[in-house]
Amino acid sequence: MAWRLALFAATVWLVHAGCAPTGSPRPETGFPDLAGRGAWLAFTVLHGEGRDVYIVNRDGRHLSNVTRGRGKNIWPSWSADGKRLAYLSDRDGRWEIYSMTLRDFVETKMTRTPERQSAPAWSPMKEDRLAFVVGEEGHREIYLMNADGQQKTRLTNLPGDKVAAAWSPDGETIAFESNATGHWEIYRVGVRSDGNDGDPVRLTGGTAESETPVWSSDGTKIAFESNRDGHWEIYVMAADGSNLSRLTRMEGTTSNPTWSPDGRRLAFESIQGGRGEIYVMDLEGQDPRNLTNHPADDIGPQWSPDGRQIAFSSNRDGNYQIYIMDPDGSRIMQLTRLQGESKWPYWSP
Repeated sequence: MAWRLALFAATVWLVHAGCAPTGSPRPETGFPDLAGRGAWLAFTVLHGEGRDVYIVNRDGRHLSNVTRGRGKNIWPSWSADGKRLAYLSDRDGRWEIYSMTLRDFVETKMTRTPERQSAPAWSPMKEDRLAFVVGEEGHREIYLMNADGQQKTRLTNLPGDKVAAAWSPDGETIAFESNATGHWEIYRVGVRSDGNDGDPVRLTGGTAESETPVWSSDGTKIAFESNRDGHWEIYVMAADGSNLSRLTRMEGTTSNPTWSPDGRRLAFESIQGGRGEIYVMDLEGQDPRNLTNHPADDIGPQWSPDGRQIAFSSNRDGNYQIYIMDPDGSRIMQLTRLQGESKWPYWSP
């Protein structure tokens, strides 16, 4: 269910074909206008067996392939200042984490280990710490490191897998998924800058699957998806696991929640009639509204930091491209027209 895990699983076992999609060339001097809240989107393009990370600004006029076909490149994550991207690449024969400064496209290899790396996630604060996952399937742990790749620290030591670290807005807690109990549950662990991190705490219980934790902007709530009531729906709980409530009661599989910046609404994806539609609703679970209502597959909603737009991926133009729309579903705009499939948009801070 968790699309972050699906992204990694869908790409990690493929052999790179050496091809690259067409699109705007990368400027030699980088982008001088990266500033601005939510001014850019990073996303992944799947082309044959290749994968590349692109960025595009919110009016679609500036587009760049920042990884340029050097191996398979996935899972982009923005730094807190929006000037760097971290991502996962297998260009040297195994999956490692790289970062790039977007003003001059200087690239740094952040990890050099025989173990598989995945799921880089920058801290939302200015401390420039990066969470990431280390290990093979069946035993993956979450680590922290500095922006220069130094001072690696293991945060978790639980049985099974740990995936998809999600930082709290204050940068002092990480929520994550683990199957340590035999099924996927949501945990949290402290990541304080003074080093007093504490032990992971399980937030969900029972025998159902709970996945894809997403923090509200004030850090008091976590939205997630779960099949605890028979099929996949969106739930919200307090950051300590209390006050659990079910928000959606949809006929199809419902997943990928994303908060509005004011914390009053959630957008999400729901499979209706075999295709994805993007909905929005308030925290009382009232008045779910279908924003896309289109015969195409509309997936992966991401609310912009300023609250003005929702980005998503859709195949309404034949193959998957990146689109944006207003939160009421109006003014849909196509940002990309690339070969291959453009998916999983992430807004810059």
